[in-house]
Amino acid sequence: MSELDELTGLFTRKSFHEQAGKILCTHNNLAVVWLNLDNFKMFNERFGFERGDDLLRETAGIISTIFSRDLYPDNISARFSDDNFVVLTDWANAEMNTEMIQQYLCENHSDVSLRLRAGIYFPSEHEDIRSSCDRAKLACDSIRKNHSVNSCMFHDGMSRKLELQQYILDTLDMAMKNKYIQVLYQPIVRLSDGKICETEALTRWNDPERGFISPAEFVPALEKYREIHKLDIYALSQVCNDYKLRMKRNLPLVPVSINLSRLDFELCNIFHEVETAVNMSSIPRSMIRIEITESINEDETSVLNLGIEKFRAMGYQVWMDDFGSGYSSLNVLKDYNFDTIKFDMKFLHGFDINKSDKAKYIISSNLSMARLMGMQALAEGVENAEQLEYLQSIGFDKAQGYYFGRPMRLEEIFRLGREVEAIKLC
Repeated sequence: MSELDELTGLFTRKSFHEQAGKILCTHNNLAVVWLNLDNFKMFNERFGFERGDDLLRETAGIISTIFSRDLYPDNISARFSDDNFVVLTDWANAEMNTEMIQQYLCENHSDVSLRLRAGIYFPSEHEDIRSSCDRAKLACDSIRKNHSVNSCMFHDGMSRKLELQQYILDTLDMAMKNKYIQVLYQPIVRLSDGKICETEALTRWNDPERGFISPAEFVPALEKYREIHKLDIYALSQVCNDYKLRMKRNLPLVPVSINLSRLDFELCNIFHEVETAVNMSSIPRSMIRIEITESINEDETSVLNLGIEKFRAMGYQVWMDDFGSGYSSLNVLKDYNFDTIKFDMKFLHGFDINKSDKAKYIISSNLSMARLMGMQALAEGVENAEQLEYLQSIGFDKAQGYYFGRPMRLEEIFRLGREVEAIKLC
């Protein structure tokens, strides 16, 4: 494997770890700087991938110039992935140099909204370079939504997040084995008649040491460190066990949607895993919906598309989750075939029927597009009667949210007091 990134000529992640690790063993007063180009995906969509590559090469060039090894011999620059760059440099000039790069981008690309975020960490001598990079990235991520600052120093308060990530990775297998992670079900309601027509299976982690660990914490950690397939396969097995038990007792059921990460299609043979679990439980495929998040990368298209078509060919419905949460909603709809799209709950956040004209236009126009493409539309995050009334008025098929019920045990679905379109599988 080449030591240099083919596009930019900077070090690759692997070679950076090797070279920077050696330097940290013998030097101190160093800083690790994590740099991210905000709005790069939007830049690609507006100007095309060729211009995007030019921008990455240009950014790499200015990083190499400002963090020159001629000025400081221990400067090392790398491109880690996409629009993420990492530099090992002397601590005294780290912040000033990042500001110089930001100023260059503003002056030379004033026609677009480009922002360079920087996270800075000062490792101790002999500190592991990978953990140093993680801390610098954490500092960079902490100002993602704070546009008043462009750089941030890592501080001890950020350590909790890293420590929790490590705890999640270290205890995942034990948590699944001991059932600290449970599968609950949230009702999905058909708006034409108000009946519960489906459920979504959701994982909840109640740890004996940490208490409740939010999915917003453990799901991103498992995706980041490529362990998410373990959780998804575990959740699949729990769903199948729950359904098999109710079938054995001749109890009614409703179809269930199961969340799969796009990474599952890369990390394991997820189609085989689903087929095996479903067949062993004797659950009809028509009872299973496969939910895949909208945040799909361009280079995943062929593998994921093949996986989606396999599921659909075998009789599974495939849904796109969190529609509208990313940059490439329309491209995703163009490139993939889905049976249902789930509108991201952010569309309904703070929704006021009398004030949110823009939100109404966005929702109704996207609904019309889904209809033209032969897909059903499901709205997430419904919290009040006003939202429900509006969704019914424009013709949404289904909805879910706290207004209908929080995630609960499967048997509780049938005790909600709302009519369930139940199916008996015996």
